[in-house]
Amino acid sequence: MTDCQHCHKSAKTASANMLCANCRTDYWAMIYQLGHVQLPALRSIMLRQAHIGTPEHTPNKGNAPLPIDTHAQDLIAESEAWLAEQAGKIRAAYAAYDWRKAWYAIISNRHTILNMSTAADDYAALEHITRRNEQALTPEDELIILGTCPKCDSMLTGTPEAESVTCQGCHREWAAPAIKAARDERLWQVRITGTPSDAAKELKRYGLTVSRNLISQWLKRGKLSHATPTKHKRQYVFNLGELAAQLDCHR
Repeated sequence: MTDCQHCHKSAKTASANMLCANCRTDYWAMIYQLGHVQLPALRSIMLRQAHIGTPEHTPNKGNAPLPIDTHAQDLIAESEAWLAEQAGKIRAAYAAYDWRKAWYAIISNRHTILNMSTAADDYAALEHITRRNEQALTPEDELIILGTCPKCDSMLTGTPEAESVTCQGCHREWAAPAIKAARDERLWQVRITGTPSDAAKELKRYGLTVSRNLISQWLKRGKLSHATPTKHKRQYVFNLGELAAQLDCHR
């Protein structure tokens, strides 16, 4: 018995590249997803044929938008380069294929790809690529504030279940749980003035779901010692850290 080179769990059967059965399955599904879903979607966005989320209002005056989405273009280039590299490992001539033919070549050679000596490293590289693609393909209203980049202080956003996040400013990749933990600590320094409904909406931006009724109950029961009333009816100065901590206790 040996350890999988990707997930580092004990694998009953060792393949040439030391990937366990689960990782081999996930790796192959990721390859299929890249060519079948992500790249076609990104190309549509790049050419402005599709839009993620709510369409933006375009003013009648001002600068015309770029004819292509350059961020999507960068993601496409990275994805296509990965496909070309893998196809070239099957046969050198395949490296010159366009992305779709390269993907078909890979899909047609499952055994070869999964048993490459570099499969563990290739899988890790593909994970990074697909995570960035997924973030670009996720509607903005489904993203939450994960925290801030430890290196450049840029805001980091992602899906609630994200395991890692890449900073759009410095392009460093971080573990999402650690970023969230640091964010929760900083929430104690964040205050918002408004109604329980306003506080609930603000928490939702951080991926924390709580109803305005529950916040009102906490106020009535004296569980929010940091919340101070204002001169306006039903409005308080809330401490987001206290609300987040109270939510953890309530779960």
